[in-house]
Amino acid sequence: MNSIRGIIKDKTKCRKGFTIIEMIIVIALAASITTVQIRVISKYMRLHREEVNYSRELFYVNEAFMIIEHQVESAKYIDIKDNMIVLRRYDDRGYDYIKKHNDNYIVISYGSNNSSTLNNILKGIEDFRVEKYGRIFYISIDMGKGSSYKRCFGIERKKLKEGLY
Repeated sequence: MNSIRGIIKDKTKCRKGFTIIEMIIVIALAASITTVQIRVISKYMRLHREEVNYSRELFYVNEAFMIIEHQVESAKYIDIKDNMIVLRRYDDRGYDYIKKHNDNYIVISYGSNNSSTLNNILKGIEDFRVEKYGRIFYISIDMGKGSSYKRCFGIERKKLKEGLY
């Protein structure tokens, strides 16, 4: 009998491993840590995506302002009317127009106000406003995502359309 008890004690001492409760606790801890990490990473990715979209929008709006500035500097005469910029060409072959087109584009219309020859400057806009005050005009661009951008441009005295001043 002693030998049977000794054998049973030796077998219980030799048995190594984990119980089911210990395994469930380990799995629960690993799952909770993984869930927290997934939430943090998804929040970081969302913030990163928003920042990339904002940076891209800011880049395109600044490019649009640079294109408009170049067109204004290369025009012979400038006039602002009906919420658009009218540019007289140096070669005296007509006018070009910078305006809002099809509700969400800023375009340069070559030759006439309703020309079929257009150059897209910026897309995805909500509103485009041009206001003139003396020798300065202001451009406001409201983007579809709610951001608003404003820039002012000076008009050189020699580039003003004759008869205005």
